[in-house]
Amino acid sequence: MSEIVVVIIGAVVLVGGVILYSVISTTSGFEEDANKNYIPDWMERAVGRDPSKQE
Repeated sequence: MSEIVVVIIGAVVLVGGVILYSVISTTSGFEEDANKNYIPDWMERAVGRDPSKQE
């Protein structure tokens, strides 16, 4: 049971870290974010989305 809790905590920390990096890097100007959605453009391209489109 405790292994499951450790895995869940690890997954939350990992996902939270990626989200935190995305927000901090785009607001500080370190990463380019053409559509101002706090997701760096290179991450959007990695999953096959066009960052220049407005939704």
